[in-house]
Amino acid sequence: MIFEQYIFCFFVYAFLGYICEVIYCSIGQKKLVNRGYLYMPICPIYGCGAIIILLSMLPIKDMWYLVLILGIVLTSLLEYLTSYVMELIFHMRWWDYSKRKFNINGRICLRNSLMFGALVMIVIYGIQPVLFLWMNAMDPLAVQILDGIFSVGLVVDTVFSTIKNINIAKVVAKITDWKEEAKDKLYEIKEAAGEKLEEAKDYISNTAIALKLKEFIAKYPNLSLRNVGKGKKRLSINEFISKHLGSKDDKDDDNHSREA
Repeated sequence: MIFEQYIFCFFVYAFLGYICEVIYCSIGQKKLVNRGYLYMPICPIYGCGAIIILLSMLPIKDMWYLVLILGIVLTSLLEYLTSYVMELIFHMRWWDYSKRKFNINGRICLRNSLMFGALVMIVIYGIQPVLFLWMNAMDPLAVQILDGIFSVGLVVDTVFSTIKNINIAKVVAKITDWKEEAKDKLYEIKEAAGEKLEEAKDYISNTAIALKLKEFIAKYPNLSLRNVGKGKKRLSINEFISKHLGSKDDKDDDNHSREA
C-alpha cells in the first residue's frame, strides 16, 4: 500500500474502534456511553494500533499463529503506553482494569488483550482485504482529498479536546487539593475542640457545683439517671460525673481502680 492508503486506513479503523468501544461499554453500563477522547467519532489509539498491525503483520500474514501472538503483544503494549502517557499529561487514568483478573497495574488485562488479539485476526484476514480492494477502486485523488480533510479535522479536534481535558484535569486537581485541605482543617478543629472540652471539664470539676455533686454521690451511691432518648443506657450518677465532669486525674484513678 502507498502512504495515502495507510492514512485512509488510520481513519477507517479509528472510526471502527470508536464504534466497538461505544457498543462494548454501552452494553456493560446499560446506557449509551461516548468513549471518544475527541469530539469526532474516532478513537486514534485504534487507528495507530491498526497501522502498527498492518505494517508488522501483512508480511507474515501466512503464519496466523504468529499474527495472533504478536497482535496480542503489540496491542497490549500500545494500550499500556497510551494509558501511562495520558496519565502523565492529564493526571487522570482514562481506564482502569484493577478489578479484573490478570491485569498489569490496571492498565491492561488478559481479557482485553485476548479481545485485541481476536480483532487483529479480523482486521488482517477479514476487513483489510476488502478495504484494500475498495481503496484500489477509488480515485487516488479522492483518497488524498479525504485524507487531507480528515487530517485537518483531527489536528483541530485534538487541540480543542486537549485544552478541554487539561482544564478538566486542573479542576479535578483543585478539588482534590480542597478536599485534602478540608480534611486537615477538620482534623485541626477536632483536636482543638478536644482540648477545649478537656479544659472545660477540668474547670467544671473544680467548681462548687461539681464538689456538691460529688458529696451528693457519696451520700447516694446507687442513684442513677433515667434513660434519655432511644438506645441510651441508664447511667449511675457516679458514671455521669466521671464522664462529663471528671478531670483527667479522676479518670486515671478510676481506670487504675478498675484494673486493680
